[in-house]
Amino acid sequence: MQTLRINVAGLLKETTGGARDHVVGASAAAVAAMVPDSRPLSPLSGSVRLLRSPRSIFARVRATAEVVLDCSRCLEDANASLVIDFDAEYFPSVDVVTGSTLRVPNDDMSFAIDHNHELDLAEPVRQELVIAAPMHPLCSIDCAGLCVGCGHNLNEGPCDCEPEIGDGRFEQLRDLLARDGST
Repeated sequence: MQTLRINVAGLLKETTGGARDHVVGASAAAVAAMVPDSRPLSPLSGSVRLLRSPRSIFARVRATAEVVLDCSRCLEDANASLVIDFDAEYFPSVDVVTGSTLRVPNDDMSFAIDHNHELDLAEPVRQELVIAAPMHPLCSIDCAGLCVGCGHNLNEGPCDCEPEIGDGRFEQLRDLLARDGST
């Protein structure tokens, strides 16, 4: 199921202010391809409102997907709910009435409506999903992580490693602070 391509020929023929609402979605496999290193728990589902302007179509997209990522501390599964809510502007590349080629702005903030009068939401949805994914996913807020010495998951209990000996270069500073009663 991938409903990220929408034919807008009818909307392009309308006057400014015309609007359409559509359901959008993408399969779990498509979500996995869009979000690096993720394992989807659900497909992408949401809606888009298309609004005709004098020279383009504005798309207001709202969608969600559930994915599993690796916890950045312990490498166990970390569930994440990806919520996207964005606007994108689409410019026609072909005039819907005359069939003549139109100039599409060359910038990163706009997208083209293809020669079949279809707009493709896949790229802006992909960009927004990547942004919505947590930079450092956590399985829980109090995740203890892995032991730096042996790699034991500290969420399962302490490991058998010896406690770390501090950096000798700061020993005098530690002694000074201990005498002052600061530590």
